[in-house]
Amino acid sequence: MARRDAAPALAEAASRNGPAVEIHDVVCQFGRIRALDGLSLSVLPGTVVGIVGPNGAGKTTLIDVICGLVRPTSGTARVLGQDVSVNAASLRARIGVLPQETALYDEVSALQNLQFAAALYDVQNADARIAEVLALVGLSERAHDVVRGFSGGMQRRLAIARALLHDPELLILDEPTVGVDVEARHQIWTHIRSLNAGGRTVILTTNYLDEAEALCDRVVILRSGSIVADDTPAALAARTGRCLELECWEEGARQLATALVSHPGVLRAEIVDFGLRVYLTNETVPEDVVREARTVSAVDGFRTRSPDMVEVFRSLTAANGKA
Repeated sequence: MARRDAAPALAEAASRNGPAVEIHDVVCQFGRIRALDGLSLSVLPGTVVGIVGPNGAGKTTLIDVICGLVRPTSGTARVLGQDVSVNAASLRARIGVLPQETALYDEVSALQNLQFAAALYDVQNADARIAEVLALVGLSERAHDVVRGFSGGMQRRLAIARALLHDPELLILDEPTVGVDVEARHQIWTHIRSLNAGGRTVILTTNYLDEAEALCDRVVILRSGSIVADDTPAALAARTGRCLELECWEEGARQLATALVSHPGVLRAEIVDFGLRVYLTNETVPEDVVREARTVSAVDGFRTRSPDMVEVFRSLTAANGKA
């Protein structure tokens, strides 16, 4: 699902409120491990920003810095206009967090889980607010059911309800769909979209690049504690170029890979099971490359498409010498 063109709304929000999150030149050093390496990031109010990268890239450390759970070795972090190192406890009351581990009380009901959380956050009119968030995540009819009997997707939805209970200004979702099936995954996506449509600022980490593409206004790609790229999904895809897929025999694919690498419009080529996948600059006419390819080897068919986020990630990390 394509994201809306949010540029005018984002500009207005930025001028009115300033960034919801402002990270500047943050380093987090744990012994010999540098989890974040001079990272700077700005998140505008009312946007969904995805943090993607392989395990060990620094995603969870970045989230911990934003939540005030980890103090940077150097650099500054401001969240909702407040320095996270000054009064992290009061700041956390303004942030809703969905951790990777759902961490629900599974021996009691969904309602009791939310009642515990409401007491912890001193939620006013708790009964009404609990009913509201249960309805938002589609669990009103299961409010009195014991959580142990919930599916993985239902437990994640309940955890989202818990994160929203105190009406936070900033919502942080750490791997929101980890361990759930496809149907539950898309239900959670729907909830995230509705939250953002209501003006919520959302930061989510994910290992699923299609999730970032589907949900996010911006995607920040991390590798080894540094930002490899930070842009809209469409702009990142444009940097990777268009994808031209050529159907041919294995030997022909090898010949074409060798021949096309010198073509000025070809960024790179990969031999795949159906033949050859070629990435072209946006200015290159695919038919011109196909005509040249056919002078080298037989081509049974071809098609062009936009790259997906997996291909974008591979291309950008390769360009930074870290693939």
